[in-house]
Amino acid sequence: MSLLNENSLINRCRTGESAAFGPLIKLYKNRLFSYLFKISGDKNLAEDMLQETLIKVWNGFSNYSEQNRFSSWLFSIAHNTAMDSLRKNNKYKIYDTSSEPDNLSGKVNPYKDLVDKETSQSISKAVDQLSAKQKEVFLLRIQCEMTFKEISELTGEPLNTVLSHMHYSVKKLRKILRYVNAE
Repeated sequence: MSLLNENSLINRCRTGESAAFGPLIKLYKNRLFSYLFKISGDKNLAEDMLQETLIKVWNGFSNYSEQNRFSSWLFSIAHNTAMDSLRKNNKYKIYDTSSEPDNLSGKVNPYKDLVDKETSQSISKAVDQLSAKQKEVFLLRIQCEMTFKEISELTGEPLNTVLSHMHYSVKKLRKILRYVNAE
């Protein structure tokens, strides 16, 4: 979908047109769920957090500023919802992501699925070895496609600290994955 169509859906939602919300969220639903699942480690909890996020998004459209990217605003709400939920459940920890649900895209190609699954598992296992802060920054940057400035604002960390977390996470991931590939 083009940015123009996305902006049209956003504007329609801002005026209260609920029929535009489904198509808009469809653009982000798989990424949102995947992110929430990686944060929570629990499919049911991720589904609950997704529903709570969508309610907050719909109710908060009046607070959305077009100065920010919609995806950043959306993932900020998802991130804050996840952190609140995990704190409430005393689970403030970023969980193992190697058991992510299969076939979020709905496409079937057994060979590609196998290769993708093996690659994803290797990367997920490597990501699980990062510190909680490194993992949080890495997922927000890669999974949510947020800028470092947006991550800094979201987490309340100075920009240089966010950049440092990302630098060390990438460095550690390279080292881990190099070791895995050497085996």
